Amino acid sequence: MGDPKNTSQPPDPDLSGWDFAGARRHHLEMGLRRTPAERLQWLEETVEEMRGLQGLAKGRAIRGG
Repeated sequence: MGDPKNTSQPPDPDLSGWDFAGARRHHLEMGLRRTPAERLQWLEETVEEMRGLQGLAKGRAIRGG
C-alpha cells in the first residue's frame, strides 16, 4: 500500500468498481495461491501496517468526495 499519511493519492484504478464480494473473492484467491509461509509473512506485514495506522483518524473530520 501507499504512504498512509498521503491522503491525496487517487484511488487505484485496478480496484475501482469492486464491491465487497469481489474484493473478498480476490483476497481469498490470493491466499490460496500462496504457501503457508507466504500467508504468514503477508499477515505479519499487514498487522504491522495496521498498527502504524492505528489512531490516525482520531480528531479528523470526514470529508465528502
